[in-house]
Amino acid sequence: MAGVIDIANVALEILGKPAITSLLDNSNAARAINATYDITRRALIAGRSTWRFSIKRASLAPSATAVVSGPFQTQYPLPADCLRVIMAGDTYPGLDLSDYRMGPTDAGYLVEGKMILCDYGSPLSLQYVADMTDTTMFDPWFVMYLGAELAWINCERLTGSDAKQEAAKQRKEDARSNAVASNALVNTPQFPADDTWILSRMQ
Repeated sequence: MAGVIDIANVALEILGKPAITSLLDNSNAARAINATYDITRRALIAGRSTWRFSIKRASLAPSATAVVSGPFQTQYPLPADCLRVIMAGDTYPGLDLSDYRMGPTDAGYLVEGKMILCDYGSPLSLQYVADMTDTTMFDPWFVMYLGAELAWINCERLTGSDAKQEAAKQRKEDARSNAVASNALVNTPQFPADDTWILSRMQ
């Protein structure tokens, strides 16, 4: 399984730079990767793709502090490692094509700061994207994608070459495409619940 240094060396190989043995090596390459690794990892995990290795579930207790205002009465503290909420509650959300609205929002919940506001029963079931630091959990193609992203981010500092910058950009786009495809094949397809228009046709 890949470690942080393996990922760093993927980036350096793309840039044609010597491998390192530690992020604390006394080299410009190690300092550059060390400065950008963690924020880049977090950004890719929290981004538009939901990586299967980063998904976690939790059961939340309500906060003792009441909601100040708005459509919801209860708030729940999000887990410390939560980067993005995928789903809250036990009901799979579907499309709603109704023309009639009862209140200021038709959302089942709202995320505000480090809280999730909703009126679902306690404890609240939560599925979320976690701040995954254990690189042994990373999909191999995500390792390549993260390494390529680090190469592109650090290319100017380490090479000063526009040509290498463009090549690194292409490498990261190719790696991302393969990572997304690999990620999609982990589970069987999931489809949204039927909307109110479909349900009304069935009655």
